[in-house]
Amino acid sequence: MTIQLLGTGRCMPAAVVPNAEFEKTLDTSDEWIVQRTGIHERRLCKGESLLELALGAAKAAIGSVRGLPENAPPVDAVIATSASFEYHFPPLACQIGTALGLNGPFCMDLSATCSGFVYGLDVAAHYLNAGSAERVLVVSAEKLSSVMDFTDRSTCILFGDGAAAAVVSKGSKPYVSYLACAADPEDCLYARTGETMVMKGSGVYKFAVTAAPEAVKTVLEKASLGFGDIDWFVLHQANIRIIDSIISRLGIDPAKVPITLDKYANPSSVTIPLTLDLMREDGRLKPGQRILTAGFGAGLTYGASIWEV
Repeated sequence: MTIQLLGTGRCMPAAVVPNAEFEKTLDTSDEWIVQRTGIHERRLCKGESLLELALGAAKAAIGSVRGLPENAPPVDAVIATSASFEYHFPPLACQIGTALGLNGPFCMDLSATCSGFVYGLDVAAHYLNAGSAERVLVVSAEKLSSVMDFTDRSTCILFGDGAAAAVVSKGSKPYVSYLACAADPEDCLYARTGETMVMKGSGVYKFAVTAAPEAVKTVLEKASLGFGDIDWFVLHQANIRIIDSIISRLGIDPAKVPITLDKYANPSSVTIPLTLDLMREDGRLKPGQRILTAGFGAGLTYGASIWEV
């Protein structure tokens, strides 16, 4: 299969919430949070809806695409990923399509928690290579503040809100993926409908530092590539201890692993497209580079993909 990244975009809530805010209500401190998570601040919604964030990211991504054909819709498929949908129905993807004024493109939601963008990109790649679509918009949007217990120090300091998106088409450069799901008999991370998030940190950590390296190694083997062939390892931004452990276990050059959780914390499926958009904006993401993306999250979902810019 092949895939081409045409554009990226993001839309983050206006409110920047530093660690110091949690000192007012929790037994914690900025130093404690930074040492254990690497997070200094996050964005949290103060009135923004999930659709507002998703639509903002979608418009930014479409607006960054150059050379779109005239008299044709900018995309002919919309895939939305989230772990915090605000509606049972209609799908968020349909709401995005309607708000964009699209008429005809097929739209669908996908729920794979923090692995959402990796899964969504893979679904897009299959539709593109099957000839069912020419350009696909993949939007990851999260309003995790809606399911957070702000009296639970173990969870509320970790997560954030936001949205990021990518427009992709079939291209000339190879795309290889590996998706999987591990059993979760202990219910390490979940949020029942109408209730707040519950997390067993030790279980999540053990899963992440095992599953992510497995996904990275497997997708490299499928692509017949080595670690030195990858320019950027864009990992899900869970927390710095998990990322550092993955880097250590795989022997990856830390300089090849961009970090964005310091300013944005962990907005679940948004972290990977957010990182890509920030890298594109500051010039780190360059044509010809080979990217490996790896996600892991509740479910327990995980996966990785390799593609070229």
